[in-house]
Amino acid sequence: MLLPDSFIQSLEPKFSDEDLLALLAALDQQAPTSIRVNPNKTSVPFEGEKVLWCPLGTYLHERPVFTLDPSFHAGAYYVQEASSMFIWHILQQIAGQHKDIRILDLSAAPGGKSTLIAAFLNHEGLLVANEIVKNRAYTLKYNLSKEGYSNVVVTNNDPKDFSALEDFFDIILVDAPCSGEGMFRKDPNAITEWSPQNVTSCVIRQQKILADILPTLKEGGHLVYSTCTYNDDENINNVNYSIKEFGMTSVQIETENTWGITEIQKEAAIGYQFYPHKTHGEGFFAAVLQKTSPNNTTKWRIDDKNIVDLDKKQIPIVAPWVNLEQNELLIDKVGNIHLFPSEYKEDARILSHYLRLIYCGTTLGTLNKTVFIPDHSLALSLDRSIDIPAVELNKMDALRYLKRELNEVDSPHKSWVLATYHGLGIGWLKNLGNRINNYLPAEYRILMKID
Repeated sequence: MLLPDSFIQSLEPKFSDEDLLALLAALDQQAPTSIRVNPNKTSVPFEGEKVLWCPLGTYLHERPVFTLDPSFHAGAYYVQEASSMFIWHILQQIAGQHKDIRILDLSAAPGGKSTLIAAFLNHEGLLVANEIVKNRAYTLKYNLSKEGYSNVVVTNNDPKDFSALEDFFDIILVDAPCSGEGMFRKDPNAITEWSPQNVTSCVIRQQKILADILPTLKEGGHLVYSTCTYNDDENINNVNYSIKEFGMTSVQIETENTWGITEIQKEAAIGYQFYPHKTHGEGFFAAVLQKTSPNNTTKWRIDDKNIVDLDKKQIPIVAPWVNLEQNELLIDKVGNIHLFPSEYKEDARILSHYLRLIYCGTTLGTLNKTVFIPDHSLALSLDRSIDIPAVELNKMDALRYLKRELNEVDSPHKSWVLATYHGLGIGWLKNLGNRINNYLPAEYRILMKID
């Protein structure tokens, strides 16, 4: 791997000659492949070494073609870089069993950390996953819908748009846009885009993001700051900046020596660095800060137009499709019906007033007068009724369905039928007897050859 001389020079003060050579040698090796299972969608363990800081993570011996595994499309697991799964360990220490909390993942696409947070909350609390870039926000929406949880909201906003939500979140994750030094062996483009000037630009952008979002954190709440880079300016120096500028306190996270994580301390700041020659994963940095300064008292406005309760006369039409225990049926202004936790129904309306919501709870479908038309997200949902007619497909038929090439199924059920693979929903079809209509959204279909 041909690395910029200025990048190597920036590493020299941080390492001994032996350590630096080991790091550069590791950057020439193939990056490990790791997945994180969805605990509510798979009971079959994957073979491979476990990720030490996340009980759901596993390193695979080789990288399969995930596109050709229907379980992947059903949300049975997520392909996530192992170092970033350290967020699970952080959440265990700062939240523990107290999960009646609001968490914001500010720069969330494509969804690795958001899906991890959703699994950590496991139907409790509320996750708001945000992405500023519109097309990436829709990728985030799809990946979160595959997890199947209804206590999630996906927004498409700039960090400054959150400013009115003072004192709203218990935990904020800022996975900051960075120079990408830790991704060099996975993304060769990151090497060509790297420069000392780009590092400086990233620092300025990161500090602006922190200034924009910190008012929304409760007093006593925690900010988790992370990057996929090595340099101090984007990492520990930004932690120190937050301590001095915003009245934050650095929080120490317990780790095991066998994990190979490097704890970095500088003045009052503490951070955790993953180096690929010491840990089995990519370059990653994380730190936790606790807010000690109080906010101004703010009363949030509630939207009463964009999201409202579903009409009581329509509830019996939709209710057979879902689990309504501790959940509510809401409808937005374009007619999409959503399943959302009762405890956080008011939050959905607050968020809708200030932000652009593109996914709220589980999107269930729409009503055509008295006929319910299910959405793809309902097929993937953990809150879907177990009484919905389903047809179990073998692997090849499941792939044909996902490629939109399956023409018929062997099922006595007519009209709407859930297509499943290993018992997991992969989408809807209408069984017409001699043929089917496939309702898998075109943007989710498999494009590659499946033979």
